[in-house]
Amino acid sequence: MRIEEAVECMSKIYLHRILDSYTKDTVKPDETTSRKRIATDNVLLSSPENIHQRLNPVGISFNSKILSNFLIEVLLAAENSCLDERTIIERVIDFEKRVIEEALNSDTLKFKDLEACRTYKTVLKVALEDDQISDDESRLLSKLRVHLGLSLRDHYLIQATINKFPKPANELHSEKEIKTELVELQKRGVVFFCNQCKEGPVYLIPEEIIPGLKEAMGIELAEKAYGLLLNKLIIEALSQILNENNLPVSGRKDELVTRIIKAEIKPSTALATLSSEQLYTLCKSLPGVQVSGTKAHRIGNIIKHFDKLRIVETKEDADPRDKLYEYYVELATRDRENLLSNKIISKDKDMDSAFEEATRYLFEKKLGVPLEPTPGSEHADGVARFEKSKALFMWDTKSKESVYDFPNDHYNQFMRY
Repeated sequence: MRIEEAVECMSKIYLHRILDSYTKDTVKPDETTSRKRIATDNVLLSSPENIHQRLNPVGISFNSKILSNFLIEVLLAAENSCLDERTIIERVIDFEKRVIEEALNSDTLKFKDLEACRTYKTVLKVALEDDQISDDESRLLSKLRVHLGLSLRDHYLIQATINKFPKPANELHSEKEIKTELVELQKRGVVFFCNQCKEGPVYLIPEEIIPGLKEAMGIELAEKAYGLLLNKLIIEALSQILNENNLPVSGRKDELVTRIIKAEIKPSTALATLSSEQLYTLCKSLPGVQVSGTKAHRIGNIIKHFDKLRIVETKEDADPRDKLYEYYVELATRDRENLLSNKIISKDKDMDSAFEEATRYLFEKKLGVPLEPTPGSEHADGVARFEKSKALFMWDTKSKESVYDFPNDHYNQFMRY
């Protein structure tokens, strides 16, 4: 959702929170004026430099910063960067639980410099003796991580090993704390609370803010999108990336992909280890990606391609057609980039049959309508019978990149049914 659309779903109190993030006006405008002003100021709200300033106000505690990072990452990983409050709370708590579980695994930091981890752990223990990390301690730890080659996620894991993540005794953040931080992120102009949406109130990060927010936080790709990118590479290329970063190169392809992600090798860094020819081949395999240009241009084009993909999670034990249904709009509009990159189809010719299966799933599973068998080669893609009227409802799926206008040959086709 864009800023101009989001503000139409917000009442005055939530509009004023966004205005407070970049203005110092003591008297706030009315609701209509607030909407217009925020929509007009979208360039300012989207600026990476301005976002960085708003995310790091003077006096923000390290604990608050950690929680705000979790909330932003949860929203960025969600479809359309939009979630209801209950789901956000559940996902943040689940994320914290997974960090603690991972920290208890002896293999968690085995690909990191063990001496660097021990040094950082010693300093972190001293900083957390009073169960707080001051501004000075936070700056020191940040510089130490850079010096030791450790990431903020490494910090989380090490903090959990000393039983103080995210709080003393590895106590998770409470619902109240999460809700409070959501308010703070609104006041920083990063998260919008759309309390008047037809489908119910939701928190979201508007489309225009996402690129600047990722840049300000040093995020190139969400983890799932990065996984899709790495899975497009052959094992030799993955081994090349790992070898360049002094990491083990043995194992199955899925293990190499996980190792690269866990080691937090940035997508741009990973791709930079490949040759121009390898990048050319990768670009050529991706629908709609320009293959010409310098090595840096190719890397940028590849990252942009995976960054704009719509990625939907489905349960492992779900009906195989469930994933087809989740990409129903992409199938209907023949969105090759999303369909091929997400492995919904393997070839263009699979698009029509996948669209047919998704439509049958829609009627059978989502609408609960039993379908009639359709023997022979000349038949509709689906037929439903209405017992009371004895009428038949028939349909034929026609995916189109442009507006469908029901041509005569399709009309004649239906008449033959």
